[in-house]
Amino acid sequence: MSTRSDPAASAFWGDADDDVALERYRTLVETIDDGIYQLDADGRFVAVNDVIVETTGYDREDLLGEHVSLLLDEDDVDAIERELAEAVATGCDVSTFELAVRTADGDPLPCEVRISPLADDDELCGSIGVVRVRGRSEPIRCLESFEAAKLERSYGSVGTIPDETNVGVVVLNDAGEVKWIDETVEEYLGLERGRVLGRDHRSVIEGTVADRLADPEAFAQRVLATYEDDSYLDRFEFRVTDAGDDPRWLEYRSKPIESGEYAGGRIELYYDITDQKRSESELRESREAFQSLVDAVEEYAIFRLDPEGTVISWNEGAKRIKGYDREEIVGEHFSTFYTQEDRAEGIPERNLERATENGSVEDEGWRVRKDGSRFWANVTITPVLDADGTHRGYLKVTRDMTDRWQREQELESELQRVLGRVSDAFYAVDDEFRFTHVNDRAAELLEHSEEELLGERIWDVFPDLVDLDEVWNAFHTAMESQEPTSYELYYDTLDFWVEANLYPSESGISVYFRDVTDRVERERDLERTERRFEAIFEDPNILVGLLEPDGTVLDINGTAMDYVDADLEDVTDEPFWETPWWGEGDGVQDRVREWTERAAAGEYVEFETDLTRPNGDWYTLNGVFRPVTNDDGEVVSIIVSDRDITERRRRERELEESEQRYRTLAEYFPNGLVTLFDHDLEYTLAAGQGFDKLPVDPDDLEGRSFDDVWPAETTETLEPAFRAALNGEQRSVELEYAGREWVLYVVPITDNRGDVFAGVTMAHDITERKEYQRKLEETIDQLEESNKRLEQFAYAASHDLQEPLRMVSSYLQLIGNRYADTLDEDGTEFLEFAIDGADRMRDMIDGLLAYSRVETQGEPIEPVELDPILEDVLADLQLRIEETDAEITAEPLPRVEGDASQLRQVFQNLLGNALEYSGDGPPRVHVDAERRGDEWRISVHDEGIGIDPDDQESVFEVFNRLHSRDDHPGTGIGLALCQRIVERHDGEIWVDSEPGEGSTFSFTLLAADDGDR
Repeated sequence: MSTRSDPAASAFWGDADDDVALERYRTLVETIDDGIYQLDADGRFVAVNDVIVETTGYDREDLLGEHVSLLLDEDDVDAIERELAEAVATGCDVSTFELAVRTADGDPLPCEVRISPLADDDELCGSIGVVRVRGRSEPIRCLESFEAAKLERSYGSVGTIPDETNVGVVVLNDAGEVKWIDETVEEYLGLERGRVLGRDHRSVIEGTVADRLADPEAFAQRVLATYEDDSYLDRFEFRVTDAGDDPRWLEYRSKPIESGEYAGGRIELYYDITDQKRSESELRESREAFQSLVDAVEEYAIFRLDPEGTVISWNEGAKRIKGYDREEIVGEHFSTFYTQEDRAEGIPERNLERATENGSVEDEGWRVRKDGSRFWANVTITPVLDADGTHRGYLKVTRDMTDRWQREQELESELQRVLGRVSDAFYAVDDEFRFTHVNDRAAELLEHSEEELLGERIWDVFPDLVDLDEVWNAFHTAMESQEPTSYELYYDTLDFWVEANLYPSESGISVYFRDVTDRVERERDLERTERRFEAIFEDPNILVGLLEPDGTVLDINGTAMDYVDADLEDVTDEPFWETPWWGEGDGVQDRVREWTERAAAGEYVEFETDLTRPNGDWYTLNGVFRPVTNDDGEVVSIIVSDRDITERRRRERELEESEQRYRTLAEYFPNGLVTLFDHDLEYTLAAGQGFDKLPVDPDDLEGRSFDDVWPAETTETLEPAFRAALNGEQRSVELEYAGREWVLYVVPITDNRGDVFAGVTMAHDITERKEYQRKLEETIDQLEESNKRLEQFAYAASHDLQEPLRMVSSYLQLIGNRYADTLDEDGTEFLEFAIDGADRMRDMIDGLLAYSRVETQGEPIEPVELDPILEDVLADLQLRIEETDAEITAEPLPRVEGDASQLRQVFQNLLGNALEYSGDGPPRVHVDAERRGDEWRISVHDEGIGIDPDDQESVFEVFNRLHSRDDHPGTGIGLALCQRIVERHDGEIWVDSEPGEGSTFSFTLLAADDGDR
């Protein structure tokens, strides 16, 4: 609104007549939340809106026609009139005042008033004001004036201060002594006038007052500092804690006295501001809330549209928010401010229609500024009607809500992050049970990603939940009753126990759930433990009692009661050692009491005792007093369990009776020794001729633990074998003792039921045998060395024979070439025999040379693939394969540790033999492999003539042949070479065959460490 407009014509309303302008003005003032008034040239109210009426508490009729001084102080009225006169003279628009408005109750109300002059030809004809309330408070300035006057009066005559005032007063003379306090100070600070008057006020503050304050150091420092420099202290607040349940807040003021009887002294005033401090929080909140409202008003863009939606007025707020000057936008359609998408959907026109139909419309959405940037707007559109109801256009109020929208988006993002940080699995569904949120833990447990779940109905993703009544009922009950529900069950689909808590709202259900499989299993383990304890308690073979720590009987099982022919009722709540359990006259009651006390102290007490049953039968019990503790280690009960070991004791006696028989046999045990030992590893028998070779006698062993007899290193060797025998296992151990070597066999001894009740050892002196074995190993080493020398000899011999054989062959060929025509038929035949023999000799030497080089000339053993090696061999044999119409098949072969060149020789020889000894039909050969632990077995199968079982060992001997050279040529060294190569690879080679049924040659190789097929 222009503050320089003619009263009868306004730029804001265009060329509208007075009635229309008035109606529009009313619509405007009722749209915003500030108070609006208009004064005439004399300062009297001619118009006020409802906000002014509600704020001041006056009726509208009480204000109209009254001078503005009804609400304002004269000084404020004078200041406003001066500002308005200056504004008209200088052409200024708006002035802002911070002042107090008096309400109908007389209370001052702090306000901000923005006043615009109404001028006609530079003459003031009135003003318009916009009032914003800042908050309510006491009339402090008036109170301060009153207190200042009272202080001035006090300087001259302190005695004129009335005791009944609500201001506490203390007067000091120039020596700092207390000359006056009133009753209010006594009440406020808990002082007694008689004990204070005449005392130095410093000592009163430090010795009495300070102890009653929340922060005594700060109080003493501030007050006493004014004494030092004789300064003023105004409005220092402190809290008195020694004032009952409700501490008191006081305000301290101090000023030097400059005249009168106590000139040079000081006057101190104490004000009770407790109520003020209590209301500060509420006042602060009220101010913040009101400030938010003021901020909202300042952010309004207000402008008018004609009935078609064309802009016809424009205020400063609209310019600030939308960026258009008035001249740029007036005459343009208001859809200019909408996005292209909203214009395409007809939203601007639809909003005008809704405003006309409903009386107003409120909308939020994106709007566009002049520079093309977008902002989030809150828009209210209100139709403007004149007095007769004619539609004159619309009033449009827009607020920039971009910051709020961004905060909401940030809060929503933060909510998503918070939900994502929830350690439990969490998801939310809407009122149609569709997933609206899924955190990471929930996605993990549900085995579906968030993208897969959002928007899907839970019953569609997990259709088997429909048949689970616990789940179906929990969800529908929560949704219908709006009360939390829960369930726990094992869900087969996801294979875990789930505990779920459902929290409904009007928009859906939030579900927190956990995998509680571990807890359920622990509960089941506990249940099983309880069942086991119950089973033990009811075991007919065990006597069990449950006692208080002081030995009072809580429960005893039926087995024990049957043993002593007594009723449980007769022993319950009785001391355990006085029960029939322990017989009468057996003399064990005192020991039972001792055992109970030791168990109550946390000790496990094992016992064994002989007792007599009521029928006079003797029996023996063996058992334990076992303390039961809580989590803090305190003994809360005692369990007594024992067994009747009468039969075992009887067997032990029988054993003792039979030991003599064992002893007789053991004493004549040749070249060794025999011992018996019990479960305590104590020797019960020791005998045998082998003791003649030991530094100990049988008497040194019997009745002693074995670790007391032997040296530590011998004990460490023997103990595992002894323990194993008592657990039913047989063991053997070799050791050296007393300069001899021994092998010790340890065997369990069982009774007729198979229970181990002792162990026996049998030791043999193997010194001579071990010496023979060492000599044998030396012989083997010598043989291996001899074999190496033989290999070297074979290599040298075969290598050295090459040259003379080559000479023989050369000269035989020369004779054939030169003298063939002169030789008769016999000579030619003899020459052919000689050449053939030389050729066969060369082949044999080559084979022998290859045989001798297997160990010395081989490549390093390393991982190799067998498939490429087999392919190379088949390529070399391709001509023979085609000539014989052979069919060779192979399965995938593994990766092994080997020498590729030598393994190629093995395949070459085995496949060559398979083709050679195929019989009359075309050769059929198959190669395969089979894993056996750390080895691979490679096999070459043929359907040839086969080998007699008696000859299957000899085929691997050097130069051994089963067929004549006319039938099957060869040197007889191929299979021997294969065996030598396989043995170098730490493998074995053998043949399985029957005459006429074909042969299978197999060999083993170590598998490579890095995998196989």
